[in-house]
Amino acid sequence: MRIPKKKSFSNSRKYSKFKVTNWLSYNEFLRNRGRIDFMIAENLVNGWYDKLSVYRKRGRHKKYSDLAILQCLQIRCLFGLKLRQTQGFINYIFEASGLSITCPDYTTLCKRGQKLSLDSRLVEIDKEFSYVSMDSTGIATYTGNEWLENKHGKRYSRRVWKKLHIAVDKEGNIIANSTTTHIEDDRPQVETLLKDIKAEEFLGDTGYDGEEVYKQLRKKGIKPIIRPPNSSIAIKLEHLKSERDKAVEYRKNKRYHAWRVKNKYGRRERVENTFFRFKTSFGNKFLSREDNNMKNEMTIKCQLLNKMFEIGKPISVRVS
Repeated sequence: MRIPKKKSFSNSRKYSKFKVTNWLSYNEFLRNRGRIDFMIAENLVNGWYDKLSVYRKRGRHKKYSDLAILQCLQIRCLFGLKLRQTQGFINYIFEASGLSITCPDYTTLCKRGQKLSLDSRLVEIDKEFSYVSMDSTGIATYTGNEWLENKHGKRYSRRVWKKLHIAVDKEGNIIANSTTTHIEDDRPQVETLLKDIKAEEFLGDTGYDGEEVYKQLRKKGIKPIIRPPNSSIAIKLEHLKSERDKAVEYRKNKRYHAWRVKNKYGRRERVENTFFRFKTSFGNKFLSREDNNMKNEMTIKCQLLNKMFEIGKPISVRVS
């Protein structure tokens, strides 16, 4: 019997290689990302305690300001600490720095963290973008049910997790974010994240395919570039074809590669790279357990990721 030869991968697809040209400064940027001083505001002592709450007539006065709670939660997310460890860590920093302030206790951080009114939009409303990319990823919640049920020989249910939706610009900065359950669809998040945002084009995968999404984007003056699913069927009558039907027909006749090149769909990989940086920096699990704390945690982490990007980023060129 003739033994088939192994396939040679010499003619396989070759991917482009890039070389970082600013390694010296980029290494310094990476070291600075671990410094705690760039996280703390200069006027931290002045705005640490809440002085406005003394004018309230009823209820217990708030001791710490919202700025103090936000700063503590930012440090917690930056280093992946638990609430008790966050309290001890920040108190030590204050003692070593000679500051006459204290960190809120872990119970206060948990309760006040739920009430923080953080804006999920992370950029200025008046800013215009050439294109915006959107996608979602799964973030695991805190649960041990799988291990316990598996230990006792029971059939365990699927791990509970949530979706993080983000919209990024061409540089990779996160414009807006939202957190939903894993059973919710991605398409309603287009209107939520792109509210009051001006852009020329929208790039999305098959999860955003739908006539309603096309209409919403065109109403905002945004050109939709959404990958049509393989099973999509276009209307045969020419005068009834919508913009989505024309995209489906073009992909079916010319194949996916031609549609990708025509619409420069490779730009959508920017959002995939942003998710890689997010999970590399903060992991793929929630630190919080309550829903409101989870939403605020994701917003804080997106703010931190943008802040890290502002400190410095690699400058790469394609290697011939």
